[in-house]
Amino acid sequence: MKKILLNGPYFPSHSANRMKSEGDLSLARDRFLKSRFRNLDFLLRERYSWMNDYFQDDAILLEIGAGAGFSKLYLKKRPILTDATTNPWIDRVLDATNMDLEDSSVDCIIASHNIHHFYSPYKFFKECERVLKPGGVVLIQELNTSLMLRIFLRIMRHEGWSYAVDVFDESAIANDPSDLWSANCAIPEMLFENTDRFQSEFKKLRIERNKKGEFLLFPISGGVIAKAPVPQLPGWLLNAVKKLDAALVALMPSVFAMGRSVVLQKIT
Repeated sequence: MKKILLNGPYFPSHSANRMKSEGDLSLARDRFLKSRFRNLDFLLRERYSWMNDYFQDDAILLEIGAGAGFSKLYLKKRPILTDATTNPWIDRVLDATNMDLEDSSVDCIIASHNIHHFYSPYKFFKECERVLKPGGVVLIQELNTSLMLRIFLRIMRHEGWSYAVDVFDESAIANDPSDLWSANCAIPEMLFENTDRFQSEFKKLRIERNKKGEFLLFPISGGVIAKAPVPQLPGWLLNAVKKLDAALVALMPSVFAMGRSVVLQKIT
């Protein structure tokens, strides 16, 4: 993909990160559940609540890479929480690129801000094709490497990006397999900006939604796991920021859109 400014590749070391507590899921979970910091609560509600329209009450929901397990606070049905490592709130340890699940056994797979950490996004989507029931869906909330996100990542030295990897190559390694917090934030954009390429590689998954969003709501949240200090804002101001974000993203998505929501449906 061609970018005029900050076209990378750029990968800061973990030690250079200007955000605090990177990867400390327990601390992030305890802190949020005790205080329900309003900015972050608003952001997480925006990231998860739209998913409720895409599954029924009797659906088998599976969240991969569930992290701190915040999704259950915003979804109308509690998903089975899985992750690559064990934690008290995680229901099952599961490798998203090699799921220990039967074929056609799941109605809905949720992936929120974790695909950019996968060493092989290609293998993940092949597994989705296998384990989803016909008509089942993958609900994705991810980053989008707009110019403003790349500037933000450079300032905070939090995560990096590279457009050099071919995410549609089964043998390509997009992240360090030995480092669960290795991150290539360009992965979602490379996957979903060219919808025809995605559809040609994953013929059983039809793109039903591919919507860009998030600008200021992301940085003023203070971060989901890794943290940076920000003031807590009143609800009316957060709603105003949401409207401003929508206007700016609609005007210039390549500059302002820091997020992307995607729905994939398995077809027969």
